[in-house]
Amino acid sequence: MKLLNISTLLCLCLSASSWALSNDTEQPIYINSDNQELDIQKNIVTFTGNVILRQGSIDIRADKLVVTRQTGGDGKEIIDAYGKPATFHQVMDNGKPIDGAAHRMRYDTATEFLKMTDEAILIQEGSEIQGKVISYKIDEQKLVAESGKKKRVTTILQPNQLNSNKK
Repeated sequence: MKLLNISTLLCLCLSASSWALSNDTEQPIYINSDNQELDIQKNIVTFTGNVILRQGSIDIRADKLVVTRQTGGDGKEIIDAYGKPATFHQVMDNGKPIDGAAHRMRYDTATEFLKMTDEAILIQEGSEIQGKVISYKIDEQKLVAESGKKKRVTTILQPNQLNSNKK
């Protein structure tokens, strides 16, 4: 039962209304991996090897996914995805996809904070944001991109998005 409760919260990492289909988090979660390890005493579930997580339109792929339930119960999970890169894909209510990738993604369900680290990139309709770290405060819908040493944040806006924002 603990594994089911932990797994149920895995896909909340992308449930912001601006990213998600309205019913994504109401859908069942499917996780496939080559291996799975559960440490009941530490409340940690680790999935390794070609990890694929799906819930509704959400698709997360990683080499390793670790879910840690904090002491104190429900709604306090930390979800870490690792890959070269770890990726996610989701369809928004307007039918447009958003894609992201980074070597590490961390989502704190208690604070609704998503942090993508190391070669992070977000792409929507051809426009993209690249940086060392991209942080997203889901409930406030605020995004911050940070550069690494001797690098800068890069944003590429496609003309069709600039024109659609004028309307």
